[in-house]
Amino acid sequence: MTNARDTLKPELAEAGETLGQRLRFLRRGRGFSIADLARAAAVPASTISKIENGLLNPSLVHAINLASALDANLGFLVDRSRTRHARSSVVRRAQRGRRDFPEMSMVLEDLNIGFVPGVLEARIGTISPGAHSGSEFMSHPGEELVHVLSGAVVFDLDGVEHRLAEGDSLHFKCDTPHRWMNHGQGTAVLLWVFSDGLSF
Repeated sequence: MTNARDTLKPELAEAGETLGQRLRFLRRGRGFSIADLARAAAVPASTISKIENGLLNPSLVHAINLASALDANLGFLVDRSRTRHARSSVVRRAQRGRRDFPEMSMVLEDLNIGFVPGVLEARIGTISPGAHSGSEFMSHPGEELVHVLSGAVVFDLDGVEHRLAEGDSLHFKCDTPHRWMNHGQGTAVLLWVFSDGLSF
C-alpha cells in the first residue's frame, strides 16, 4: 500500500521522470531488484515502481530510507546536474535545485548543484508554521548539522527536545532517532549540512 504521505502525480513530469531514472540507475547499480530494494528500505515495492516510472514523488521518510539502502545521499533527489568530474562549483541563488514536500509543509533547496557527489550534502529548508517531520523518528547513517537562519524549530533527539532559535545550531549523529517540528507562528529557515557517514 502506498504511504499516504507520498504524492501521486497525474502525469509524468520531467522532474519525476528524472528522479525515477536516477533511482532505477542506483538500484540496478547495486544489483537490487525492486523487491530487494523494498526489503532493504522498508518501502513498498509498488511505491518504488511508481517512483521509477515518474508517477509518484517519495515522501521525505521514504527518500531517506531509499538513499540509505542504496548507500547514496539525498542529493539524487534534487540535483539533476551532478558530475563525477567537477572539483568546485558556485551555485547562484536562482540555480538551486528545489523540491517541495507538501506532506511536511517544507521546501528543500540544494546547495551542491554541479559538484561531484561526496561526503557532504547541504540544503536550505523552509518550514511552515505547524510543520513537522512526522510522528515517527528518523534514523540513518552519518552526521547532521542544522543552523537556524530565521524563526525557531524544535529537534527531538530520542526523547530529548532541543529548542533552537535564530542563530542556534545543533550537531548530532544521525543514527540517533530524531524528528523536528515548527511549533512557532512563523516560518523557520534552516541551513542543513549532512555527511553520508564515510570515514577516512
